[in-house]
Amino acid sequence: MSASSEKLPLKSKKFIAYLISEFGWKFLIFYVILEYKNKIDHYAFMVLVAMIITSGFIQVGYILGQVALDKYSQIAKTAIEQKQEEKK
Repeated sequence: MSASSEKLPLKSKKFIAYLISEFGWKFLIFYVILEYKNKIDHYAFMVLVAMIITSGFIQVGYILGQVALDKYSQIAKTAIEQKQEEKK
């Protein structure tokens, strides 16, 4: 395995940005719930739903982006190996 494939997730700048984003959304959701406690009105409920949906889209987008990147790098690695074998 190459050094780049053994890279830890916490050393990735994209992963750190994703974690900060996720903690931010979770903090905002927790704050809204804490602020309204038992009396969540229509406005607060809609804000919470919007935050949860947005957070879900960010999570799905990040995961799909990583899957696409992994697939691309796997195909590129296979193509490079095949070219090297053809040259030999």
